[in-house]
Amino acid sequence: MAPQHVEHLQDWMNQMHQLANRADEDGLGFTPDTFGHSKVVDADADSATFEYVVKKSDCNFSNNFHGGAIATLVDNLTTAALFTRERKHFQYAGVSTDLHVTYVSAATLGMTVLLECRVAKVGSGLANTTAILKDKATGRILATATHTKFNTDSRMGGGSKL
Repeated sequence: MAPQHVEHLQDWMNQMHQLANRADEDGLGFTPDTFGHSKVVDADADSATFEYVVKKSDCNFSNNFHGGAIATLVDNLTTAALFTRERKHFQYAGVSTDLHVTYVSAATLGMTVLLECRVAKVGSGLANTTAILKDKATGRILATATHTKFNTDSRMGGGSKL
């Protein structure tokens, strides 16, 4: 674990939590509070591990972690892993071009899950990340995922225009 990476990432997640929970004249946007309920437990230059407790609002009628909630968590936390260090590209969060989740085993209400997120590659246009979700108590794999992000820096006022 590299303390500077954990601190940098936690600061970024706190900023995203504040942004995600602000309202404008149209009200709140689609921003489930994954940043506010996720804890950074480890991080280095190209990976981060998060802890998340499954809440009732994350579950389907059977009190199992809903696939859509898992996909949202993966989307947000693999993106957060891009901010474990300063990068030349992806100064902003970018947008998803591909998100693939394979559901392996059920997670239930109240379960603590670990999300091990890795940055496979960051280029000027795309970033590729992976995630493995595990039951913290048993280490059992719950889901695996890949996530591709498109860089929007030039559209947001930063980065290269090329």
